[in-house]
Parts: sequence; C-alpha cells; structure tokens
Amino acid sequence: MAKILLTGSNGLIGKKVKNFLKRKHQVKNIDLKNGIDLSSEIQVKKFFQKNKNFNYLINLHGANEHIFKEKYKSKNITSSNDEEIFDYYFKNNVFSIYLTNKYFIKYCKKGKGIINFSSIYSLISPKHKIYKEPKSIFYVTSKFAVNGVTKYFATKYGKKISINTIANHGIEWRQPSQFKKNLISHIPKNRMMRTEDLFGAIELLCSEKNNFINGSTIIIDGGYSSW
Repeated sequence: MAKILLTGSNGLIGKKVKNFLKRKHQVKNIDLKNGIDLSSEIQVKKFFQKNKNFNYLINLHGANEHIFKEKYKSKNITSSNDEEIFDYYFKNNVFSIYLTNKYFIKYCKKGKGIINFSSIYSLISPKHKIYKEPKSIFYVTSKFAVNGVTKYFATKYGKKISINTIANHGIEWRQPSQFKKNLISHIPKNRMMRTEDLFGAIELLCSEKNNFINGSTIIIDGGYSSW
C-alpha cells in the first residue's frame, strides 16, 4: 500500500481518481477547500515540513477557463486584461506545480514518483473552430510550461524519483451536444474521454512496475493528437 498525496481532489477528475486510488492505497488530498493555497510558498512548505511520509504526489489541481470565468465574472475581465489573466493561469497552473514538486522532493525522503497533469493542449494548439470562444492562450501556454517543469525536475532528480506528466484530453461532462459531435469527429476512438481512461496509467506510475519512465509526457487522448 502506497501513501499518495493528491491535489485537486474535488475536481471533475480528482473525485474519481481519489476513489479509485483509495481501493488499494492510503490517500490524502489537499486543495483550497481544506485550507491550503498551493500557489503560496509559505503554506506549501509548511505542509510538507509536517507531512513527510508520502511515496507519490499526483497534481490534479489547476485553473481552467470555466473556473476562471466563475471566479472573475463580477470583475468584467476582458481581453484587455492580459496581464491579470496571464498571472492567474501561470500562478495556479505553473508556480503551484513547481512548489509542490520542489517541497515533495525536498521533504518526502520515501518519495518514489510524481505525476503532474497538464493537458493535450500542452503539446498542440486547440482546434479553434471547435470552440464557440477560443481557448485562452495563457491557459494553453501554462499547460505547456507544466511539461517543462516536469522535465526539469526529472533530469535533476531522476536518480532518486520518477517525475512524469500525463497530458489528457477533456473529460466528457456537460458540454453541448454539437460541441461533442464536432470534437469526436477528431478523435479516432470515436468518443470523448472518461476519467476511468486515466486509471491504468496512474496505477502504473504509482507502482514498482515503473522503474524507468522518467521525464515523459504520457498522452491519453484517444488518438486526437495523431492526425
């Protein structure tokens, strides 16, 4: 039984991943709802100073556009506020990942692996015509940066710990039917992704079977990026 720290456990993916992992492992979840701001270096450092026994870290937290719109809907954020939008995405999607990786590696001496979640849009640009409104360039570039953070830490600490990224496509949820139809036409598997499609890769990376996967970006997208 591994001891796993899971961030973003209250999200669409995080809830199901947490329940899946709890079948075999000891799981602790942290996010804003239990009082930890993962973009605060002071708070993240204090957490890991007190919690040093984890074997694996899975970073599922981050800012997406629907979260951004909900958070800032009363502030009339528009395209003219580029600096504020940039800061929001890079603080929550990049700096927070940097902090959790840094202090997990520093304090969790029994650490074996880290999984940072990015997005299929950390590797390719969105197909803009699919979306009613184009995806934010700062969301996309922040996800590209997650892969960079992963590779940096993987090359620096790979002798001790395996650090990888999972780049997944969007999960089927409450999207409009026409959007789903348009998106599926670009997915060779002919369906949108389900959270359960992630379980195999997560199980592998959180096990002794992962002896030599390090610094990789594992793509789980049904073939979307293969065209």
